[in-house]
Amino acid sequence: MKSKKKPVTLKTLAKILNLTPATISKALRDSSDISLKTRERVKQKAKELGYQPNLLARSLIRRRSNIIGVIIPNLAHSFFAEVTRGISDRARSLGYEAIIMLHDESSIIERRNLGFLSALNVDGILIAAVPGIENNAVIESIRERGIPFVCFDRVIDGKDFSSVTIDDKEASFLLMEKMIEQGCRKIIFLGPTHDLFVAKGRFEGYQEALKKHDIPYDPKYVIECGINIDDAYVRMKRVVNSGQPFDAVITISGLLAYGAGRAILEGGLSIPEDVKLGEFGDNNIVHRLGVPFITVDQNPYEMGTKSVEMIVDLIETGEKEEPPKHVFIDTKLLAHHSNNSFSSEYH
Repeated sequence: MKSKKKPVTLKTLAKILNLTPATISKALRDSSDISLKTRERVKQKAKELGYQPNLLARSLIRRRSNIIGVIIPNLAHSFFAEVTRGISDRARSLGYEAIIMLHDESSIIERRNLGFLSALNVDGILIAAVPGIENNAVIESIRERGIPFVCFDRVIDGKDFSSVTIDDKEASFLLMEKMIEQGCRKIIFLGPTHDLFVAKGRFEGYQEALKKHDIPYDPKYVIECGINIDDAYVRMKRVVNSGQPFDAVITISGLLAYGAGRAILEGGLSIPEDVKLGEFGDNNIVHRLGVPFITVDQNPYEMGTKSVEMIVDLIETGEKEEPPKHVFIDTKLLAHHSNNSFSSEYH
């Protein structure tokens, strides 16, 4: 069996070039202490041998890694995929790299993510946290080590950290108003209503719109479900099969909208003639239904870039943001048409 090739280190280069490891390190960093001739000689040999710097060791020495840790629920949501793109692009433009980790709505996995990023000595952490307070002690201990946090899309329950979100209550209210303007009165709210930060605001907006337009609140139109397609499909199927009348459904995400939409169509109802469908920010998957729907565009790319700018400001000032800063990203309502090739903004 062929033995594994040992990595080239500073000591390897130092031995070959008959220099000290300190001189090699300075030469690779273009230190003016080292002559130009020596710097070029060291770089050439490093290139020939395929030398790669040990980022972790270097970050411990410099106390700066130029790495931002990012913890998100998952990439099945096109919303989070686009936020991640904004984070990655903006981080790179500011001289940082982003490491993306997924928690899959599990506090255990999130805790593992936090431990890994802390051990890696990242400069800051961006997080769309799991609901609940299970990991608050871990988060606080990492923060006390000098690693700042910024929340995006969601906040951390029980903590007041700087954040970049949309105004979920206002966005839901406007989505409901659009449904009501189009004649809907029996509107189903599909999704969690209490545990998840974004869901709480969206449920409040739903209730406020009903109240403004003198539509009685009826709990049978509030369908609690998990944040996944299958649960949304099963629960919506029950409603359709029960014969309960309804003329619109708003969901807290595209995954739920897709599951609900499938159940509605399989039940023999048409969208939007019989039932209008509205959702938040994850329209890529909803397009597969091939029907018109309304989406709240949350500007995820901008949310990503703003989150990076906020965390980099905290990293480079070295200070806790007191009081924390809360930035709202503007949203807009988009009408998506059944040919999936055109969307227009509501005014």
